[in-house]
Amino acid sequence: MIFSERWIREWVDPGVDTRALMDQLTMAGLEVDAHNPVANACSGIVVGEVLTVEPHPDADKLRVCQVNDGEQTFQVVCGAPNVTAGMKAPFARIGAEIHDRDSGETLKIRKAKLRGVESSGMLCSTAELGLEESSEGLMALPSDAVAGTDIRSYLQLDDTSIELDLTPNRGDCLGIMGLAREIGVLTRTDVCVPPVSPVSAAIKDEFSVRITAKAECPRYLGRIIRGIDSGAVTPLW
Repeated sequence: MIFSERWIREWVDPGVDTRALMDQLTMAGLEVDAHNPVANACSGIVVGEVLTVEPHPDADKLRVCQVNDGEQTFQVVCGAPNVTAGMKAPFARIGAEIHDRDSGETLKIRKAKLRGVESSGMLCSTAELGLEESSEGLMALPSDAVAGTDIRSYLQLDDTSIELDLTPNRGDCLGIMGLAREIGVLTRTDVCVPPVSPVSAAIKDEFSVRITAKAECPRYLGRIIRGIDSGAVTPLW
């Protein structure tokens, strides 16, 4: 079970730091196997708005962009195939630093010339932020993201991913609610369950469920869902 420390603290906040929380879970039999920051350590990266995109005069795969950081506009040379005018993306200003947690190296953003064109800053992908192992383009942010907002705050990147090695009898901790209840008991802290409204059935389609091992599985539920829009825009969280 891998969970976000920031998310679990929305349900139950025991008032202890990350290390103490992991120690308590391990001593309760929910062994912590691993823990990692959810993103690379970084500074100087904000929400940037790409104002214009023009072809590079001397490189087919590069584009010359004008990027606004909420205060000024900078010329940035970008090789991402998905860069377009009007998009919002993480923008590393001059002087920004990105620490790669895997290699241990730190990238510091400086002014540069790419094939003869000056570039002041860098538009970032999810891989450069350490959110994915690889990516094929820039990390596109929602259109209502405000240019100049610190990216760590906007994406809530000050978080830890914690992995538990659960035994088969602790299936109740394979979800955030069950885990929050366990932490609440261990730390004698109230659990704040968010309100969840039931979703009434909109269709009458059904399928039969037959339980042959009633002692082992006394209850089994199912529902048919149709008309899912796989292209729907989801919330940032």
